[in-house]
Amino acid sequence: MIVETKSGGSGNVLLAFLLGAVLVAVAVIGFFMWDNYKSGGTHPAPGISLTVKK
Repeated sequence: MIVETKSGGSGNVLLAFLLGAVLVAVAVIGFFMWDNYKSGGTHPAPGISLTVKK
């Protein structure tokens, strides 16, 4: 008996496309975060000194 199985790859293609889009988005966000770090975009927070006199 021969049983034909439907091996359509449309689900796999869609999954691969979505996974690729997620990887590209992560790469772009990571690049901008790295670029901001390397260019000194993270400045130290200004110190606040509070003196309370009674």
